[in-house]
Amino acid sequence: MKIIDGKWSNWSGSVVCKPRQIIAPKDEVELAAAVRAAQGTVRAPGTGHSFTPLCATNDTLVDMAAFKGIGNIDTVASTATLFGATPLWEVGPALFTKGAALHNMGDIDRQTIAGVVATGTHGTGRTLRSISAEVAAFRIILADGDVLGCSAIENSEVYAAGRVAMGVLGVMTQITMYVRPPYRLLEQNFLLSSGELFTKLDGLVSNNRHFEFFWFPYAEVAVCKTLNETDEKAPPARSAQEMYARGERVGSDSRSFAAINRALPYMPILLRPAHRLFSQLMPGHGHVRWSHEIFPSPRPIRFNEMEYAVPYARGADCVREIAETVRKKRINTGFPIEFRSVAADDAWLSPFYRRESATIAVHQYYKVDPTKLFDACEVVFREYQGRPHWGKRHSRTAEQLRKLYPEFDRFLALRRRLDPAGKFLNPYLKTMLR
Repeated sequence: MKIIDGKWSNWSGSVVCKPRQIIAPKDEVELAAAVRAAQGTVRAPGTGHSFTPLCATNDTLVDMAAFKGIGNIDTVASTATLFGATPLWEVGPALFTKGAALHNMGDIDRQTIAGVVATGTHGTGRTLRSISAEVAAFRIILADGDVLGCSAIENSEVYAAGRVAMGVLGVMTQITMYVRPPYRLLEQNFLLSSGELFTKLDGLVSNNRHFEFFWFPYAEVAVCKTLNETDEKAPPARSAQEMYARGERVGSDSRSFAAINRALPYMPILLRPAHRLFSQLMPGHGHVRWSHEIFPSPRPIRFNEMEYAVPYARGADCVREIAETVRKKRINTGFPIEFRSVAADDAWLSPFYRRESATIAVHQYYKVDPTKLFDACEVVFREYQGRPHWGKRHSRTAEQLRKLYPEFDRFLALRRRLDPAGKFLNPYLKTMLR
């Protein structure tokens, strides 16, 4: 957690707060006592990779740095216990050395395991669920300092709600994930015209363990990516330090991409040629790596993001309408639209609750105002019964969310019972989850 001049900010710099106090407990006992004694709002950010003000507070900010590392590996139950503040770039290598791997991961590894669970973060794969859905159990510090162990058997209602809870039920200290033996994936990249893409889309999603595409809306082709298990040999696995360094390194390609994004708002005539150029340059060469190395890609260029999950059957129509909206309104963006698929799960506030979904994300360079892009796209997402990614920009109200999530009121009732004073609710969260 980075504090500069007493201020905390998220990864993109779009959220800034100046907490009255920052506490850094060394263990659960200290954390429980600090939470119980704290006045005002208490928030415990991970790496700040959410684009919404989930973690902003002017009262108490919790530095969870002491809660890192890998605990017990249960080979019989196929589970691994992780401390909540462990970043994903560290999780993969640590599990690998113990003969384990996560079933799926997202395309960035800068977040903490507690952060990705709290927000319903996901990867892609029609038969694969979100990271939150792969949680077998967790420990949580409540507002009164009590410590709860939660699983499908123990405190099952808190388990059902707490796997996607944005930190409003308490502070997660340990998370037990379902794991499997390490595995290698073959990545392949290719271009398809938009017409051919949508003709083949269902087959591409069904016939690959992982499929996603990136479509620069002013280009005529989409960049497609598949990942499939393979027995082919992979290079030696990278260390955690190497994984961290890879994600922070800004190469010449990234610097050029950032420069063009800075110029586009002033030179919209470059939009079409820039999108064509990015489409041609984006596909990489096919290669084989261990799963935790190939799922995430380096994302050194900062941005803000909006992502919605829509019913899978309507995903193709929705992404086409998003692209058409961007073109018709002549919206300026240097980033592609990203399309993925996610299996249904049963976490109460998961965007994938009992619904197979397509996720569609739009991005804007962090120094460019995203309002025009995000507002226009959100209108479309609403027409397709879209559920927002909790860590990404949206403007849905409690009344709107209630219509999208069957267990919404049940979640609110549980939150009020566990935290009647709203200790974990900042002003942003109060607009949705009071």
